[in-house]
Amino acid sequence: MSRLRAAFMGSPDFAVPSLHAVHRRCDLALVVCQPDKPAGAVAS
Repeated sequence: MSRLRAAFMGSPDFAVPSLHAVHRRCDLALVVCQPDKPAGAVAS
């Protein structure tokens, strides 16, 4: 049986545990996250 293909979207720090869980069960075709921000930048 083939594995489910999935796309994952989430912000890096908060989403890492969920990303690992999905990766264990699915073939990830796409992962989308926010780009790194410059040091000292304030989120808007």
